[in-house]
Parts: sequence; structure tokens; C-alpha cells
Amino acid sequence: MSKQNLSTPVSSYAIRPWGWALALSCAILPAYAGTPQTRAEDTNLAQNATAMMQAGRFVEAEALWRQLTAQEPRNAAAHASLGLALAREGRLPEAIVEYQRSLALHAHQPVVNLDLGLAEFKLGNFDKAIAAFRSIGSEHQNDNRIPVLMGMSYFGLHRYPEAIPFLRSAAAADPNNLELHGVLAKSCLWSKQYACALTEFQQILHINPDAVQAHMMLAEAYDAMDKKPEAITELQTAERTAPDEPLLHFELGYLYYTAHDYAKATDELNSELRINPQSALAYTYLGDIALHNNDDATAEDYLNKAMSYDPHQRLVYFDLGCVYADQQKNQQALTAFLQAEQMEPSQPDAHYRLARVYKALGEQQKAAAEFAKTRTLHAKDDESLIEKVSGKAALANPSGPAQP
Repeated sequence: MSKQNLSTPVSSYAIRPWGWALALSCAILPAYAGTPQTRAEDTNLAQNATAMMQAGRFVEAEALWRQLTAQEPRNAAAHASLGLALAREGRLPEAIVEYQRSLALHAHQPVVNLDLGLAEFKLGNFDKAIAAFRSIGSEHQNDNRIPVLMGMSYFGLHRYPEAIPFLRSAAAADPNNLELHGVLAKSCLWSKQYACALTEFQQILHINPDAVQAHMMLAEAYDAMDKKPEAITELQTAERTAPDEPLLHFELGYLYYTAHDYAKATDELNSELRINPQSALAYTYLGDIALHNNDDATAEDYLNKAMSYDPHQRLVYFDLGCVYADQQKNQQALTAFLQAEQMEPSQPDAHYRLARVYKALGEQQKAAAEFAKTRTLHAKDDESLIEKVSGKAALANPSGPAQP
């Protein structure tokens, strides 16, 4: 029986490096530069505001910078400094407005563009962050924060091939940074650049041999390369290191399932349920295995539990349709198969089973139409671990932003 897409969230063990990226890229206080007409009073105001910033008294600094921008509305540095004070207070949308006012007055300000990009980055506006970082200019080419933030922004947009060169440059400058290697490895994996992914995951394991996440995602890379034995070995290694890791037993069980080793698959899926009793995926494949073993009652129980935790899995509806058809509950089977067909019309199995149900119900024209569809469709192969687990959300929505 061929398998189909399941709605699976990004793995809970996915590397989440956003805080790390922001920590290494703190905003910078631009040097205050007055206009030729700047009064001594304004200079003193700026000095006092700068002192408040350095002391971490950002609300007081904000008030002083606002006073100065009111007196010198065309002073680009004052607007930039006000923006930074607002950013330090966490008022990023207001900070962005001030950064933009500063850049409108004086376009070439690399530090302000960096701060603007950081504010957009923190708000998840990765496309706008990229535009700001690109405006910084060549004089900051040696600043390693730029490739990190560019790479992370492309990663956040799911534009993984574009993220890779920036992340590779950043990783070369910081070779022991596990988080950075992890993001680069994911970008390679989800771009289907498996040799690159293998190199990065192996680098992570060289630094930390007990990095369970790296073993699990290395298994995904091997599985995508049709190296199932190597994938199983990596998961077995991870299992010895961290036997209670979420999704680990499901991944290993799923690989055994796709190899039709249902006994080992059942053991691993039950182990997953001991860790996560609400694992819809584990219940789904236990139900499918029971169906393969002609145990309809057990299959129905598992599949209903799977549906109670995740009602959006096509395989659950298809298998329930098979159970109902075996029990000659044709109306219930029809409802289930129609749902499976709606969720993935290109799969021939639901059309074939629908045809048989329509025939049993005496609806010959509908049966003939469904039989005709099966002749033009081809069953697809089992999904890879990447599609099943870690990369599912990313690969399903390549244009939308990733969630930090």
C-alpha cells in the first residue's frame, strides 16, 4: 500500500538558533553628529542622551533624543539614536520608523542599516531585513554578523539554497558553533543537497558525538539518499544515547515500517507512545500495521485514536474506509474514502476503493468514473523521513516564513 502526505509539524528537536543569532548581533549606538548650525545646548542634550544610553536608562534617553529631534528634525544621527533607544525598550515598529527617517536624511549609514535590519529580523520581517543588510556596503564585508543574519533571514523565508552560501561563510569563520552548523545542515537537507548535509551533520558529531539531533537528521539525509541501513544505524545510535528523545522511536519505527518489518516497527511505535501517549503518527501506523495483519478491530481502535489527536491525516481516513468496507458498512466507507480522495486526489488507491464501494451500492456510473481515474494515476512511493518529520512544514510551504 503506497503512502501519502501527512500533516506533521516541524520536529520538536529542530534546532532553533534565533536567540543565538540575535545575541551575537547587538545593535550599535551611532556616533552623534550635529549639523553646522548645532547649538551648544543641543550638543549637551546629545551628550546627556548618549550617557543615558550607555547607562541603560533607555526611557530617559528616548525623551532626550525626542527633544533633540524636535529641535533638529533633519539630524540623521539623532533620529537613528532615538530609534536605538526605542529598540532597547522593545518598541521595534517605532524604532524602524526612526531608522527610516534617519536613512531618508542620509542614505549611507551602514550602522543604521544594520540596526534597521536587526529590528526587522526580530519582528520576523526577513525579506525587509535582507534588504537592509544588503544596503550596508562593502566596507563591512569582514563583519561576520552580516553573513549570519543574511543566512538566517533566508532560512526564515524557507529560501534554503540562498541561505547556504551565507551560512557556509559564517560557519567557516566560527567552526565550533554547533547551532550554526545545524542551521546550515538543515538548509542543505531541505534543499536536497545531501552531500552538504552529511558533511555538516558529521561536523556536528565530530564536535559533539552525543548530539542526538544530529544523529536523527543525519538519518533523514541517509534515508533521502536511499541508504536505509545507514539511516537505521544512526537512529539506533541516537536511541542508545537518549532513549526518551521525542520522535526518535517513531522515526526508527517508520523506517522499519517502510521495510515491511512490522514486528520491529510495532515495538518502536509502542515505545514512542510510552514517551508521547498522544502521538497521532504512532497510532496511525500501528493502525495500518493492524490492517495489514487483518486485525480490523485493533486497526479501527488505533485509527480512531489517531484521528482524535490529529484529524488531518489522509492515511487514517483511507484505512478506516478499508475497515468499514471489510465490515460491509458501505456508507461509512464511502464517507471515509471521499475524505481521503479530497485530501489527495492524485492517489489512485482511494479512487479504486471508491469505485468498489459505489459498485456495491449499485451506483454503476460513479463506479465506472472512479475506475477510469485509477488507470491514469500512479501510486507514489513511501515518504522519506524528511517529508514525514523535520522538513514537512518547511517543504510544504517554501514561500512562507519559518517560525522561529
